[in-house]
Amino acid sequence: MPTATLVTRERLRLLAMLLALSIGVLLVADLWSQSLSQESLATAGRGVVFILLALGLMGTRRLSVALTALLCGVSLLDLLTVNHTLRLVDILEIPTLLICAGLLLAPERPLQDQHSAP
Repeated sequence: MPTATLVTRERLRLLAMLLALSIGVLLVADLWSQSLSQESLATAGRGVVFILLALGLMGTRRLSVALTALLCGVSLLDLLTVNHTLRLVDILEIPTLLICAGLLLAPERPLQDQHSAP
């Protein structure tokens, strides 16, 4: 029977996956509302990376969690600029970053399992 900690980690990971997938779809769908330029193609490419990371978040490894946190952290600096208009993608990236950081900082196994493991 899985412990409550493992179930919580799994649910947080699935929430991060849904948020990353939503961010990716929104960034790719932005192509239909903007004129085709180098900046809009780069934004859509970033959306594709978010979609691929969402696929990785369905697994159990920590690399996709770290890469998702890194990608959200990089765009967090954009929020500090003076003329930045807040978009839905920016709002979704903040909880994604917090969830991924929490998953990275939490131990992989509960404390009682760590003492009994070789």
